[in-house]
Amino acid sequence: MKQRGEDTRTLGEYVRARRLANGWTLSEAARRSDVDLAYLSRLELGGYQTPNPRYLSAIARALDVQPEDLYGLAGYDIPERLPALAPYMRTKYDMPPEAVRDLEKYFELLRNYYDIPEDQPVFPPIEHEDSQQQSDTSPKKATGRNRGDHPWRTS
Repeated sequence: MKQRGEDTRTLGEYVRARRLANGWTLSEAARRSDVDLAYLSRLELGGYQTPNPRYLSAIARALDVQPEDLYGLAGYDIPERLPALAPYMRTKYDMPPEAVRDLEKYFELLRNYYDIPEDQPVFPPIEHEDSQQQSDTSPKKATGRNRGDHPWRTS
């Protein structure tokens, strides 16, 4: 299990990566989030064991990410909502970024294959009315384009 310091380094790396992806300097990100430049710099370096949630919310708004994503990376429990997949998997399972990207691609493939709307989770699947009417002993009805066919199934 990761120590708090490891969580905050991961948080800092994530914030820095998002900032750079937007093409912002540290000063620009501090201005956009209305967070002190020194605080943001130290946060990116993993210098806070317990980052201020209010500042995390402001930074999240500026970076256009969910605050829960930053809270999760900081090691805070958020019972109301899980963070997005990438921060959650990095935090919960200490997965390398490549593995998280592979999972994101897989879930996107499943979302497209089974026509799962963006506002619904890929897993666990949401029970549909027609599958609730079937008996527990009968096989579940597939909802994909090719019914029981799945992009990775070989049999």
